[in-house]
Amino acid sequence: QYRYANRLLSAGSLAPAADPLSKFREVLGEKTEYRFNILRLFVKYDIDGDGRLSREELSKCLQQEFPRGLVQVDDQSASTNSLMEEMDRDGDNFIDYKEFLSSLSTSTGWTMAKPEELLRKARDDNLSYAYEQCKQLTSDYAKTFYLATLAMPAIQARATWAIYAWCRRVDEIVDGPSASPDAGAQQLALDGWMARLDQMWNGASTEGLDDFDVAFMDMLKLFPGSDIEPYRDMVRGMQMDIPDRVVYRTWDDLYLYCYRVASTVGLMTLPVMGTAPGVTLEEAREPAVALGIALQLTNILRDVGEDARDRGRIYLPVEDLERFGVTEESILERSKNGGQGDDKYKQLMKFQIDRAMDYYRKAEGGIPLLSSGAQLPVGVALELYKEILDQLVANDYDNFNKRAYVSKERKLLSLPGLWWRTVTGGWGKNN
Repeated sequence: QYRYANRLLSAGSLAPAADPLSKFREVLGEKTEYRFNILRLFVKYDIDGDGRLSREELSKCLQQEFPRGLVQVDDQSASTNSLMEEMDRDGDNFIDYKEFLSSLSTSTGWTMAKPEELLRKARDDNLSYAYEQCKQLTSDYAKTFYLATLAMPAIQARATWAIYAWCRRVDEIVDGPSASPDAGAQQLALDGWMARLDQMWNGASTEGLDDFDVAFMDMLKLFPGSDIEPYRDMVRGMQMDIPDRVVYRTWDDLYLYCYRVASTVGLMTLPVMGTAPGVTLEEAREPAVALGIALQLTNILRDVGEDARDRGRIYLPVEDLERFGVTEESILERSKNGGQGDDKYKQLMKFQIDRAMDYYRKAEGGIPLLSSGAQLPVGVALELYKEILDQLVANDYDNFNKRAYVSKERKLLSLPGLWWRTVTGGWGKNN
């Protein structure tokens, strides 16, 4: 309000700004995102992070921040040229952060004091905002997983949110509400996602990236032990979900899918979690893979009815269906018309739950291999997911009409016991 009044006094008129630079000042002075530090806008479009805006970077800024143009009859190219001419004060065809700040400081209230400090704070603020976006995404879509991250040290939690956001977004390409129904378009999008991953891994440029990607790239810098292959394998796992009819004939086939879409997450987060003294990442790898298999199989068992009803998909291995005398047609029919599974189906569910529990036991044996700060969050995720299976049993194996879940209250009540188990070294004692 002060800046707005000051601008009116300086302009001596209520008429809107007519030239691009004046309009630039006017609109940015009212944008909440940049209210306290205009260099947040500068940092956002400084693609290569060199402290300068090129003509191309300025043009992208105008296109994205002012899609309707800066002035009433606007030519984006003309506005870009005009701003470059007025703001590039040393004539080197770049606008550095000091030129950017000084050009916009007149009559706006943005101070020119300590521009280097403003630039550093702008970068920190943008990075914090990026991590906050990842945190919100994790909280919205993975409530049990998010609860586990709250037991982590802050730097590890932030990194884990960035990893989850990356995983969630690649999953959305195939399974999200706005996913293209065309298999070719999905494959093309996943190819682009793989190229985007390579771009971030190389760290050469933020061209075409967004806030989630900014946090992801920072995570890679903070935890340089990360391996790109689990990320590539997850994309390959999404490719397995592209066909309309997904069939896994054997457990080995389904195991590969579970590895790619879930165990990879454990391998992604291992460098973030860290290991106990004297334990290598390689030694902690097998239990991390086992946990991913257990978690994904739990998801599959919980969602049998939903997957069959909404997507016409049955992830259970054909060899297991045949072994217990359960037909695909019976699963599809119950998912659409209701009705509980018969004794054959319940025996199939018991078999799959026992299989998942075997992997949970293998995973639990690996918890002591993790750093002290990682043991509780991993233990929380493991135990709360196991309780989904307990709830499935309590529902008499009915995953057609009931959704097995653990209530928020139950999750919170379980935390003290899991904390005590962690501090007393109780993980893996039953293996």
